[in-house]
Amino acid sequence: MNRYERCRNYHELTASTAFLEELEQAEERLRAAGVEGVYFTMPSIDGRALGKLVTIDHFRSTAIGGIRLHYGALADARENLFGELIGFDEEEQEGIGIPDLPTLRILPWEPRLASILCFFHDEDTGELLDHDSRGNLLRLEHLLQEETGLRMFCGIEPEMMWLRKDGLESDARHTTKALSFYELTNFHELQPVLLDLLEYGRGLELDISHGDSEDSSQLEINQGPATPLDFADDFFRYRQMCRVVARRHGLICTFMPKPYMGCSGNGHHHHVSLVDEGGENAILGTLKGRARLSETGAHFLGGLLEHADAITLVGSPTVNSYKRYWDVGYWAPFHKSYDYNNRTSLIRIPAPGRFEVRQFDGSCNAHLSLGACLMAGLDGIRRQLDPGEPLHANASADLRIPREERVPVTLDEAIAAFEADELMRELFRPGLYRAFVELRKDELQRYWAQVSSWETDFYLERWP
Repeated sequence: MNRYERCRNYHELTASTAFLEELEQAEERLRAAGVEGVYFTMPSIDGRALGKLVTIDHFRSTAIGGIRLHYGALADARENLFGELIGFDEEEQEGIGIPDLPTLRILPWEPRLASILCFFHDEDTGELLDHDSRGNLLRLEHLLQEETGLRMFCGIEPEMMWLRKDGLESDARHTTKALSFYELTNFHELQPVLLDLLEYGRGLELDISHGDSEDSSQLEINQGPATPLDFADDFFRYRQMCRVVARRHGLICTFMPKPYMGCSGNGHHHHVSLVDEGGENAILGTLKGRARLSETGAHFLGGLLEHADAITLVGSPTVNSYKRYWDVGYWAPFHKSYDYNNRTSLIRIPAPGRFEVRQFDGSCNAHLSLGACLMAGLDGIRRQLDPGEPLHANASADLRIPREERVPVTLDEAIAAFEADELMRELFRPGLYRAFVELRKDELQRYWAQVSSWETDFYLERWP
C-alpha cells in the first residue's frame, strides 16, 4: 500500500498493525532519550506552525486518538473585516490531527522535547480534510505517479534576512553593510547564526548542502532535493528552526518577500525535475537547444508557463510579494519566458534536467507551492503543451509590457488569474480552494483599509 492510501483514512490507519508497531517503536525511542513532551504539529494554509504539546505519558493514546483543532485554526482562526470567520463557519466541528510517525524528530535545541508532523482528518469519515496542505500535496504526488509513472524531485532556495532589533522591537535594520552578491562579510558577521543552523539542521535530519549570501543581511541555506512532501516537511522544519536560532541571538529572521526597496527581496526559487521508474531524469533530452529538454520535459515546462499567472498567487500570496516585481533590477522575473541559465526569465534552466521557477517568494507555503508546480506541469503533460522557444534576452528590463506577456504584478491581478484558471480547482480540493481565496481577498481588503506612510508623505502637504 502506498503512502497516500495508507494515510488517507485515519480510522483505518490507526487500527493497522503497521501503525501500532511504528508507534511502539517511536514511544520507546522517546522514553530512551528522556523526552518529556511532543509537539503535534501541522502547517496552516499560510504555512504557519500549528499544533499542541502532548506529554510523553499521553503520547501513545493521543497518537491513536489524535489532537483536536477547530477547522478554522487552519486559516489562523482569522476573521475578515466584516467579522466572519475566513473559510469556515463558527459552528464547524473539530478536525483530528493524526501523527505521521516517520516525521518524528527530537529537537536539538531542547532534547527534552520532540516534534511530529500530522495529517488533518474529518472525524466522521476519517478522510483527509480538504484544507490540509500536507494531505493535499500527498494526494498530488500520488496523482502524478498514477497518471505518468513519474516522481517529482524538488528543492527551494530559501532567501531570508537576519535583522537586528534597533530600539523598538518593530524597528529592524540590516545586520551588515555588505552590498555585493556572495559577499563573505555577511558570513563572517553571521557565523554564530550559521553554525547553529548547521548543528540544529543535522539534529533534525535535514540535508543541508550549501549556502551563500546575496544581499545585506541575507543568507540562503540550501537543502538537497527530495520528493515534494518530504522536501516540504523538511523546509517547514527549517523555517521553524530559523526562528529559534534568531531568538537565541537576539535577531529577527524574516521571510518577508520585500522588507526594503532598493535591495534584493526574499525569493523562494523552486527547483523541479522528474524521475522515471528506472531512476532516470525524465526531462532531459535533445529539444530546445541548450535547454536539452525531452518531450515530457517540454510539455511539463509548457504547463508551468500556461498556468504561470494562476500559480503566482500560490507562490506569492501576500500584498508585499508584488513589491518585488516593481523594484526592477533585483532579480524578481515577471516575463513569461524561459531560457537556459537566464536569471531574467520566469523559468530558468540552470542546468539541463532541472527547472527553476523564479516568481515565488518567502511568504509561500511550500506544501501548496510545490503542489502548484506539480499540477501545472502535469497538465502540460496531459495536454502536450509546447513552451515555445527560449528567449535569449533580458526579459525583466521593463515592467511596462503587455499583460499577456507577464505574470500578475499586484495581488488583485493574481487573485483574478487564480480564479479564472479551472486547473486551480483540481490543484486544491473545494474547502482549501475557498479558504485560500478568502484569505487572499481579506489580506487585500486589509491593505486597502490602511493609510501607509507613503500616502502621508506624499499627500499630507500636497495641496494647495
